[in-house]
Amino acid sequence: AGAKELGRRMPNIKWCGNKPWDTEFPEQPLPENAAPLLRPENIFKASLVYGLPPLLLCWAVLGLKWGVLGPPVVNPLYMPLGLALGMALIPVHEYLHAVCYSAKNTVYVGVCAEKLAAFAVCHEPISKRRFIGMSLAPALLGIVPLAVFLLASPSALLSGLCVPSGIIGMLSPMPDYMDVWLVLRQLPRGATLQTTNQGYFWYL
Repeated sequence: AGAKELGRRMPNIKWCGNKPWDTEFPEQPLPENAAPLLRPENIFKASLVYGLPPLLLCWAVLGLKWGVLGPPVVNPLYMPLGLALGMALIPVHEYLHAVCYSAKNTVYVGVCAEKLAAFAVCHEPISKRRFIGMSLAPALLGIVPLAVFLLASPSALLSGLCVPSGIIGMLSPMPDYMDVWLVLRQLPRGATLQTTNQGYFWYL
C-alpha cells in the first residue's frame, strides 16, 4: 500500500535516452497574460558566477575538516574514483529535478551525448515555490557527500570519494542557482512558471 501511495504522488517520469539538445517536447498553451522570464542568451557562461558561493562552501568544509578537526588524510589514487562517482550521478541530478513535480505532470529525462549533458524537461505549469525547490533539489548530491566527509572519521578513501563528488554535486546546479535568482527577482508572490520549447514564461 505504501508503494502504491508513493506511486500516486510521483510524476510520470519518462526516460527518453539520448536526444539532441534542441529536441522539442510536448508543451501546453500559455495564457494570454504570460510574460517571459528574462534569462541570458548564454546560460552556461552567465551561470559561472553562481558557482562561486558553493565553491567557497566546499573550501570552507575542507578547511574545517583538515584545518580544525584534524590533519589532512589524502591519497591521490582515490580522487579519480570520486570524480567518476560525481560524473555518474549527473543523471541522478535530473531525476531529483523530476521527482519534485506533482503527480499530474509528465517529466522527460534523458541525456545529450553530444554536449555531455543530461536534462529533465516538463513544459507544464509549476508554482514559484515548487520551481525553487525543484531547482535546488540536486544540490543534495553535493551536500550529502560533503556532510559525510565532514562528520565521519578521517579516511583517505572517504576523502577521495566524497570531496570530488561533493564539489561536482555542488557546482553542477549552477544554471539552476541562476534560475532561482532570476525567479526570485522577477516573479511576484503566487506566480506560476511554465517552460516551453521557446523559453520560460510566468503568469498570475
